[in-house]
Amino acid sequence: ISLILNYTHSSKMKHHRSVITVAFSLLFVHYRDNYSFNCDLFCHGFSSIPSRKPLASSKRRTRQISPLLPILFEGGDGHYFEPVTSSKTNDKSSPKIQPNSRQKSISRGRDPIISLNMNLDYLAKSNQKDAAFRAEELLLRIEALHEDGYYEKSPDVCSYNCVINAFCLDSSRYGHGGIGRRGGVVMSTVRGYKNNNSKDKEGTLEEDATTNEELIGGATSNAERLIQRMMQKGLTPNDITYNTLLRCISKDMDLVGRENLNNQSKRRDNRSNPKTESKPSASVSTRTTQTHQNLLVQKAESILSKMEDLQIANTISYNTMISILSKQQHPTSHNSNNNNKNQAEESVRQAEACFHRMLSLSTATSDERIQPDTCSFNSLIGAYAKIGASIPGAKERAIRAEDLLRQMENLYRENPEGNKSVKPDVVSYSSVVSAYAKASRWGEEGCALKALEILKMMEELYEGGEEGVKPNKRTYTAVINAFARTGQPENAEMILSNMKRRYELSGDVSLKPDTICFTSTIDAYAKKGGEEAAERAENLLHEMENLYNMGDKDVKPNTRTYSAVITAMGKSGLPRAAEKAEQILDEMEYISSCGSKDLAPNTILYNAVIDAYARSTTIGKCNRAELLLERMIEESNNGNMAIRPDTITFNSVINAAARSSFGDYDVRKEAYMIGLNAFKSLHRSDYCQPSSITYVLFLRVLENLMESEESRDYMAGKVFELCRKHNLVNDAVVSQLK
Repeated sequence: ISLILNYTHSSKMKHHRSVITVAFSLLFVHYRDNYSFNCDLFCHGFSSIPSRKPLASSKRRTRQISPLLPILFEGGDGHYFEPVTSSKTNDKSSPKIQPNSRQKSISRGRDPIISLNMNLDYLAKSNQKDAAFRAEELLLRIEALHEDGYYEKSPDVCSYNCVINAFCLDSSRYGHGGIGRRGGVVMSTVRGYKNNNSKDKEGTLEEDATTNEELIGGATSNAERLIQRMMQKGLTPNDITYNTLLRCISKDMDLVGRENLNNQSKRRDNRSNPKTESKPSASVSTRTTQTHQNLLVQKAESILSKMEDLQIANTISYNTMISILSKQQHPTSHNSNNNNKNQAEESVRQAEACFHRMLSLSTATSDERIQPDTCSFNSLIGAYAKIGASIPGAKERAIRAEDLLRQMENLYRENPEGNKSVKPDVVSYSSVVSAYAKASRWGEEGCALKALEILKMMEELYEGGEEGVKPNKRTYTAVINAFARTGQPENAEMILSNMKRRYELSGDVSLKPDTICFTSTIDAYAKKGGEEAAERAENLLHEMENLYNMGDKDVKPNTRTYSAVITAMGKSGLPRAAEKAEQILDEMEYISSCGSKDLAPNTILYNAVIDAYARSTTIGKCNRAELLLERMIEESNNGNMAIRPDTITFNSVINAAARSSFGDYDVRKEAYMIGLNAFKSLHRSDYCQPSSITYVLFLRVLENLMESEESRDYMAGKVFELCRKHNLVNDAVVSQLK
């Protein structure tokens, strides 16, 4: 029976109702023979029927199935079936029908609410799309059946908790807890259920427009709505209810953060495409990400305070709150670094305050329910590690994260048998490694070495028998990136080699280097520059290509890989390095035209090739740079927005012209005209704007290519006035002008 009902969830047949009809027939026969049928299974079968139209209400669906209930549950005289065995043991006749009360079935252990809760929990964890809405529909149907007298018991707190959990899980899988068309349908269904099943012209309820509050927190809004409903039913929410609500807020914090990234991407696309710039944004909110998250944080704080007043707050409550606080995002503009640092410090301070609040309550009350555990420490360490590397103070945050790790180690060792509740795990160590890796961005060489030190400590602990601290791919990649940022590609490749050796010895897939590991190492060589670095980068690329051709899909080179190799070639100073870089670009164009769209060159790749020409000693390099720019403009005008030129593209062409000071008068004159045309085109562009670097580079063009001092001074004055008009004058511009 379960197989048949579950089959309707996954089956792509068009005649689902026919399958359900067969299932009901089998259930009827099974009931007559074994007297073990529950009404909730019947409703569960109906909840699995996909319907393209929204349900008008649970009561309406109940009326649709009510005529079938006497057939399945009752005899011809309207009484429930009860099998009566014959006095003869060999009597195989069908069971006789006698009147019986529903209470007898329940007293025998067949409690329909327990079955309901099991079904709701199954739906919540079934990984099906719209599982939350199916669970809520089932819950409302059982309530309607209770009101109509089919059940003596109504759904309990556990039932509602299962549905709230379904919305939480649905939010993590499909976004915003169902907000949107489907979310509107369910909200309409619930409101319609309260409003006497009012219908629109087509016989279904009109979808209500979702509010900004719902858009900010889809799962949160649905959870609060269900909690309000259960309280109206006389049920008291418990700690699981409120903890699940906090988890919904945490999920919505993630969704708001992702929405912010999507909006930033849309704004970049709009700036690069003037035709779409005037179109209204499809964003779910007109407020800033910080405002959205502040509302969610305030809501979470009020919930936690309420739980404290009710004395039902526990470790999970505080851990979730710390996680919510650590997910607050901050602007990363370089023009307001001090402000960004203050905001970042404030979010960490709030997370610390919540942690110490839990610690003090645990000490004062000796309540084991609110004792900090490994997850508590990891949440706070993660708060330090999650702040962007571009915000100052990264090293200080990494040190504080390590201090927490040492505190965990001390607490764990205080107990002779080991306090397992605060035992550091791979997340603890990896988060500290990540914090130091981000701090290395600021040129702190000691931070990269510190990350390596913690990695070696993890390896030693794992080899000593501590299974829970085994370094994984993410840990190794963080250390590789740390050395890449500090210009130590040899150490980065050493880590990569260590990963390969450990994978070959153990066969552990979690230690198998992938595209990200190889690309990060190549990027380390690209940042260092030089002949040897270019050679090592190219060798690593060939190794990736060979492994991929042999069937290893995990090391397939991507556009970032090729971009790093081209950058390394450009900085090598080798003869014909720029030509080799352009050859790689042409090969990628050909491969993408054959179907590998993921390897289609983008603006970054073209910029890397143009920069390679600018750094080369190739005669006529500015001509090659200009041709690449013209190719990008032509392709983007034809619809290939992936290679639309940006400010860096034009600056690279101007730089190629500025570095073309060798050659006769005609060569220098042509280079000057190429630089001037790129400078003018950038100022006329509708999709990108000049930067201060643009003016520095063009002033170099004037200095290197204009022979007349009088003309050079005149042009320099005009360029400076234009720079001042755009508010881009800085020390670099003034220094170049002098």
